[in-house]
Amino acid sequence: MEITTEQNLQMKNVLSYRGKVDQKLLMEKRKEIDDVMNRFGARPIHPAITSTFGIEKTENGPIMDLEILVPLDKDISHEIAMAKLPGYRFKPLFLLANAVRIRHEGSTETMENSIRELYKFIQVRNLKPITTGYSIPMNDPDDPKDLIIDFMVGVDPNIL
Repeated sequence: MEITTEQNLQMKNVLSYRGKVDQKLLMEKRKEIDDVMNRFGARPIHPAITSTFGIEKTENGPIMDLEILVPLDKDISHEIAMAKLPGYRFKPLFLLANAVRIRHEGSTETMENSIRELYKFIQVRNLKPITTGYSIPMNDPDDPKDLIIDFMVGVDPNIL
């Protein structure tokens, strides 16, 4: 597991959904996002990227404050504005700059180890995170053991 610094993630024409969801609602939102793209004649050019802003523990299970980002093949800003879909936004440009990145290759069961390694790297080097973590899938394997996913966290470029 190699950790790299000074990484950037730039995407254009990004459909964004942010809301509080449990696991069941998350699956429904993923289908809804597909429906929104189809409704406006847009296609994804990369698998969905996610960022978790927080997790609340409830008696019915965890509720995640989550953002789902999908880069599209075209601008649908007007359509999204006119549709007034709760939780949805269109971002003409998304830029995550000066990020620290780790690539996880393998099972979904060991992803948490990679994330911990990334945050340990940040802590040991006294870096200051200025964004949440972003999960960027690099493939869509049939077998979850063949997953390749990048985790990135933006850090303050200033060294004080």
